[in-house]
Amino acid sequence: MTLTDIRRLWAQPISNAKQQIPANHSDYHEYTVLIHTASWCPDCEREVSQLLALDEQASHGFEKISLHSYEDKESYQRLKGEGGLDISCLPTLIFCHRGEEVLRIEEDSSGQLAARLQQM
Repeated sequence: MTLTDIRRLWAQPISNAKQQIPANHSDYHEYTVLIHTASWCPDCEREVSQLLALDEQASHGFEKISLHSYEDKESYQRLKGEGGLDISCLPTLIFCHRGEEVLRIEEDSSGQLAARLQQM
């Protein structure tokens, strides 16, 4: 699964998120994002849709968004159980500034993605 596939698959949730999130004039162009996600994960759909909506509404979006997609649920669960992943849950959003990790959001059910990004 690619970022283009995700944007197409979750087009409606991204559109809905843009309508629910106030206009975003943030400047994210110095930040890169690594998204750990899966299309079968409902939390991923919600949170990644919010992130992509924020990126589209920003005055300057993220410099680069990379995607690590775990489409084989059994393989993901096996790797997680064996400790073979550098994440603990899906979704995990990792924000870097000049190559340094500055924020990691792991399954943010509180819906505070925009507020947490403003703290960067």
